[in-house]
Amino acid sequence: MNICMLTDTFFPNVGGAEMVLDHLARELVNRGDYVLVMAPRSRQPYDDRAPYFVERYRKPFSKHFGLRLLLPRLLKLHRQINFDVIHCHAAYPPAYVARAFSKLTGVPVVVRPHGSDILPGERMRKHPRIENRIRTTLQQVEGIIAQGDYLRDEIAKLDIPINKIHVIHNGVSLQKFSNGEAYPHSHPYCLSLGNLSHRKGFDLLIKAYAELENPQFDLLIGGTGSEEENLRSLIVELGQQDRVHLVGHVSGQEKVNLYRSAQFFICPSRREPFANVILEALASGLPVVATAVGGNTQLVKQDNHGLLSPTEDINALAANLHLCMSEPERLHRYRLAVPDFISQFDWPLVAGRYRDYYEQIISNRP
Repeated sequence: MNICMLTDTFFPNVGGAEMVLDHLARELVNRGDYVLVMAPRSRQPYDDRAPYFVERYRKPFSKHFGLRLLLPRLLKLHRQINFDVIHCHAAYPPAYVARAFSKLTGVPVVVRPHGSDILPGERMRKHPRIENRIRTTLQQVEGIIAQGDYLRDEIAKLDIPINKIHVIHNGVSLQKFSNGEAYPHSHPYCLSLGNLSHRKGFDLLIKAYAELENPQFDLLIGGTGSEEENLRSLIVELGQQDRVHLVGHVSGQEKVNLYRSAQFFICPSRREPFANVILEALASGLPVVATAVGGNTQLVKQDNHGLLSPTEDINALAANLHLCMSEPERLHRYRLAVPDFISQFDWPLVAGRYRDYYEQIISNRP
């Protein structure tokens, strides 16, 4: 199968959307498919060497007029490769462009919104013209993939029949997170990881941790972002600088070691469509404490392999932290439940679901 993946964000940017695309493309190539990723040019030097092909395009200067300039590039590539399906990673602008391409070529379009392009309150939904383009595009494409039930329901609110939306959860490499070396920290710790932004709720976590009396574990927070200085100030203000540590950006084996050496993981987000960091934590064998928002409720089963609390409820989050720190038998029970749950998210299985869906969409195309 010849697959074109059209995206508006890719490496060297590193986030959930970029990692999902990369893992999926690699797994499809392993299955014998031809994959071409069409992605924006990067301002930073980046080596695109990968088992799949990468075609870079210049970001349009105007989304109103410039998007159509991608069409000639897509048509030229299609003449060379003869795509069977075009998979868009974002409802806008990639799917908007691909739909025009599909009308000219007959190639079916599958769209995987990644959250910030379709959720209420996000930047694109605040522009009526763009919101209408998103709605019309999703109504016209052949297939829509949601990462979980939460995003499926949000997509359906754009006047999309819910039976048109196919749920395929994000994947994680169980092999990658299966082994690690000791992370160099002097005390046992619990871990949180992500972009240091308001949406991720790290301020709530630090305040909840500060409520604990003599916590058994330190708190390590990995990542960088716009809220870093505010979080550092908050740590000092609450007198937690000896126990709460911002460890900065981590990747590769260092990130694996950081997960594998933790006692449990915390995801305190205010909004979370489907948290890849929770998948990574579970793949590392960690129980998870999380806020009951978005996709978190699908990834954390209450009192099975973790605990949930309402978002913005600092007292409830602190209580869950206390339970995991003060009851070793509870934490052990949660750890035992993790492998059976996370096994369904292994990337080879997830990629197989994507490919089956592509075949279904292609066969249904007139």
